[in-house]
Amino acid sequence: MWTVHYSQERDGSSREKTLFIFLRLGESHRNLLRTEVLETLLQARDLRIVVISPLAREAYFREEFSARGVCVEPMPKTRAGWLERSLKNLKFYLWSERELSSTFRIKRKTLFSPWGLFWRDGLARFLRRLGVTEERVSDWEIALFYSRKISRLYDRYRPDAVLFTKLFSTNIHVVKEAKRRGIKTICFVEAWDNLSSKGPLAVIPDSLLVWNEFMREEAVEYHGFPRDRICVVGIPQFDVYCDRARFLPRKDFLERNGLDPALKLITYAVAAGEIAPQEHEVIEQLYEAMMAGRLALPSQILVRLHPQTRGKYLQAYERFKGKARIAVQQAGRVARIQDGWDPSWKDMIRLAETMYHSDVVLNVGSTISLDAIAFDTPVIGVGFEGREERPYLDSYRRYYDFTHMSRIVKSGGLRVVRSLDEMLDAVNRYLRDPSSDREGRERVRREQFYRLDGQSAKRAGQAILEQLGVARPCLVQKEGGVSEPATIAKPCVSV
Repeated sequence: MWTVHYSQERDGSSREKTLFIFLRLGESHRNLLRTEVLETLLQARDLRIVVISPLAREAYFREEFSARGVCVEPMPKTRAGWLERSLKNLKFYLWSERELSSTFRIKRKTLFSPWGLFWRDGLARFLRRLGVTEERVSDWEIALFYSRKISRLYDRYRPDAVLFTKLFSTNIHVVKEAKRRGIKTICFVEAWDNLSSKGPLAVIPDSLLVWNEFMREEAVEYHGFPRDRICVVGIPQFDVYCDRARFLPRKDFLERNGLDPALKLITYAVAAGEIAPQEHEVIEQLYEAMMAGRLALPSQILVRLHPQTRGKYLQAYERFKGKARIAVQQAGRVARIQDGWDPSWKDMIRLAETMYHSDVVLNVGSTISLDAIAFDTPVIGVGFEGREERPYLDSYRRYYDFTHMSRIVKSGGLRVVRSLDEMLDAVNRYLRDPSSDREGRERVRREQFYRLDGQSAKRAGQAILEQLGVARPCLVQKEGGVSEPATIAKPCVSV
């Protein structure tokens, strides 16, 4: 039988502390587990780490992290009941009625009819007059919550804190149990759009870690979160971008992807299926124009699929296989997890190489714009639906009016195109002169990246350790700014 190992008894004054890391997305694995966030935590004295993930039963996952002294536990299977879902909807009505961000002003018109908005907003205003707030509803959710499976997990490990990333889901029961028990909760907000586009907080954590100052201000303005409990650390998943010695040379990279080193590379990064379902038509038009000689320089196209490109959306890209001067790249290791992938270290390097060696990158309203801008690679936002234009609320155009996207559009670092001709003009502009809009891209790096110095993961790890109150490691800057995760043995449990 497995029993938990502590350096001292539970009531001792200086025992080993335990951190739960609760992750539901492969993107979160990329940010926290496969960067120096985890390495920084592992180097701390008297800290035991327990990763709770849907992939915990996968042999490769257990082997990867157990070898580094990390406890790996499957995410307990729970479901949100009717009452829990109803409270979430109520909190959503209260929060969204205020229309705090341009994203939500647009989303509400997309999601609801005028009558739907009328009764929801009326209900929200009535409840607010009665003193019902989002915070009060959150307290009700915690008071009503109980899961025997999760309670047993807490009783077994007795964690001191929970680190998580998915702040807006109903079914984050591991975090709700922490709140119920009064255990410290730390959220690393996993994406730049979350605070302005996902609605009210599912739980209110004790502290937030965010990418940049914009996100800090959004947490304060949109969610009333205390400014002094927010730490700006940068983007850990971009740390590897500072170590270009790890990348394949351009010739080797292109040949590995079945492309010609003598041609310019135009990369089209596909969005998740429901976000831009007609993207294959845009790519087809771009390809036809290229083959017809409408591009300024001899070029080729790399189609990088999204991790969630599956089923009918994946089939749409089969048409490009075997054609000249176009190749299709998978996002990385497929996994049985919510966002469909669990990127390995090699997958992360491959994405970095793709952005680095591309001459132009195109996408629809995606974080991939930031990936490209990290390397000063020109990037184009596609704002049309291929061969048929759609009404604004059903169009790609609306994405560039979302709060987070509008900032990089206004900065001049992202050029949005609304037709095939505009797209070809923009591509040709960048092929002829890659320095076009460089000042705008530099502004995006200053505003959105906080610091692109290869140290974001270490800053995040140190901030987490500070919240835990454990001894911090003395970290030495490695050559190149970032290292591949090291193996550090630390006992997890004893027999």
